[in-house]
Amino acid sequence: MTNTVQFQSKAHLTNQQNLANYIHQAQHVSPVWKNVPGFSWSANVWKTPRGSLRFMKYGINLHVRGTPTPEQQFDPDYMEFAKAYLLNSRRGDPSKVFRADYLAVQIVGEALMAVDGDADITRLSPLHLKKAVEIIKQRKKNHINVATAVRALVRAVAQQNITSHGLKYWDHPFTVKGLEKSEQPAKSALPDDDALLALAEVFSRGYHGELDDEAVYVSSITAILLSVPMRIAEKMRLRLDSLKSEADKHGVTQWYLNYYSTKNKKMVTKGIPAVMADHCREAFRRLESITQEGRKLALYLESGATSFYPHAGVPDVPADQILTTQQVLEAMGRPTVASAETAMKHITGSYVLGEWTLDTLWDLIRIYNMRINPFFPYQVDPDLYAVKPPKMSESLLCFQRYQLAERKATSPVIIAPTNQHFYSTRVSPSKASSVNGKVYESFFSRHGYPDSSLRSHQLRHFLNTAAKEAGQSMEIITHWSGRASVKQTRDYIHQDPAREARKLSEHLIPIADVTPEPITAAEYDVRKKGAIITTRYGICMHPWTTSACQKSGDCLNCSELLHCKGHKNSLQAVKVERDHVAENLEATLQEIEAGNRPATRWVDTHTRYLERLNQIVAMHENPDIPDGSPVLMKGKDFTHAKRILAKKHPQLDKDSVVTDILDDIYDDDLRLCLDEMMGKK
Repeated sequence: MTNTVQFQSKAHLTNQQNLANYIHQAQHVSPVWKNVPGFSWSANVWKTPRGSLRFMKYGINLHVRGTPTPEQQFDPDYMEFAKAYLLNSRRGDPSKVFRADYLAVQIVGEALMAVDGDADITRLSPLHLKKAVEIIKQRKKNHINVATAVRALVRAVAQQNITSHGLKYWDHPFTVKGLEKSEQPAKSALPDDDALLALAEVFSRGYHGELDDEAVYVSSITAILLSVPMRIAEKMRLRLDSLKSEADKHGVTQWYLNYYSTKNKKMVTKGIPAVMADHCREAFRRLESITQEGRKLALYLESGATSFYPHAGVPDVPADQILTTQQVLEAMGRPTVASAETAMKHITGSYVLGEWTLDTLWDLIRIYNMRINPFFPYQVDPDLYAVKPPKMSESLLCFQRYQLAERKATSPVIIAPTNQHFYSTRVSPSKASSVNGKVYESFFSRHGYPDSSLRSHQLRHFLNTAAKEAGQSMEIITHWSGRASVKQTRDYIHQDPAREARKLSEHLIPIADVTPEPITAAEYDVRKKGAIITTRYGICMHPWTTSACQKSGDCLNCSELLHCKGHKNSLQAVKVERDHVAENLEATLQEIEAGNRPATRWVDTHTRYLERLNQIVAMHENPDIPDGSPVLMKGKDFTHAKRILAKKHPQLDKDSVVTDILDDIYDDDLRLCLDEMMGKK
């Protein structure tokens, strides 16, 4: 008889060895959950700080307290991998939630079984992941979150070389852009304005009227969440003295919250904006007031007292006397027999109210308090983080049972551990029960705002956005919010693009109006045109690259003015200038002859200037000179430079300064300019 041995490749054997190493790391090296009472690697149901962890196959519906059968659980080999992955993916943090990672393990296991009939993680391939995507698509919601968790599992398998298939860069096909319209997330990162105004209106009623305990709780927690960017679970870390104040360097009192951040795992100090300081103080005052009785009860339970808790309604009878039904109702703080029987059913498992004394009844109630408060005297697991939470008797939030219920009387002898859902379930939309079809109205609906809802984390986004709108830097917002990097903070900023554009434009230099205005022909003639500097009288030959003009615009008296003989516009401009000078000079001479004014240098200068203008006109009208000829006319060339030169070197001929430059300067640009001027003739 031949023994058949199934062939296994070297790569597959390597994958199996790597899987064994991965499991050994989790089972014997990882410290996560090892100190949790009742935790055992070999157990099929784990006790963790986040609740029980049952390794069940995907799609199994089982009561939350039910124990799965072997058929409902993972196969033994896949069970070992699932345990190892859930421990290793904690990365040493026992407080990290495992819900998404556990769901990813279930989906991948289901995909392996559907394709191969066997959940062997070492054979994980793109074919199995395609099936996993199909399973995710069949879910009603949270496609992206679940697919992201599956991607994390796949990459862990690839990095540990547990499979030979190239899955290192595998990614799921789910994107917000690619989802159908009905699948796109409708939730906004910022809270609805109507919801905020509704909560503000409810909170304001407390300044001039009475609010029930639920309204105080919801509106006050909202005020605190609008004062500092904290997470809703961190409210469990607020003590009576968490709100503090100090004077700043200017002597102004500044308020801040000091509490333990479960995210950063350290004590944090978060300043409260001045606009919210008074509201935050009022919120603390209201919460402290409505939870005062709860803290008294918690402190009494901490003391271990065996006599019945002395609340206001306890009957004044001997502790060992059999109580009547009415006295039992008074001791338990129940308004009716039916409610007392229901409470007794929860406590003892029986509806019987008779044959109790205050001592025996208190023993039952004290034990029941310990049962529903497993971490007493704390509300949350004190071993979950390095810093212990406040005791219930020290906490800002310590409620009695049914204290926040609308239709049930508060129990004076039973305390209710608070959790983050106390707030979120109340500000969420109204919900219809799947059991009895009854509609349970939300906090907003009961206060006249049926279309409003809120998520606590929206307030954190709102504060970050408001801080950015107020001009705070990303670094300050990051520190205020208790984040590790500025990159994370950017995801919390949701500024309106149009509003941001307007803010940026306000800080820019205003754009000047450069719309050209029409000008007259005369104004155009005095403008500079082209590469050659022209005037209305001719072309300026001054070397501008070496010095500025020293004639102050006295072009017609300058030897550097090149005339274009016969140019009509230039001739007309000279004649206009000549007529103006002649008119003023004649009027001045008449005044001198009448004895009204003395002769001055102005008369001498303008007399010579008029002669100069007449010479230029005569040149333009001389028929012996061909039209278009360039003409330089020697003029009055006084400058300070020439005065200094003449004083230093008197032997120089003053007239030698002006030379005939036309022999050397006729370049193409000059000739082109002359041609253009003659083209206007």
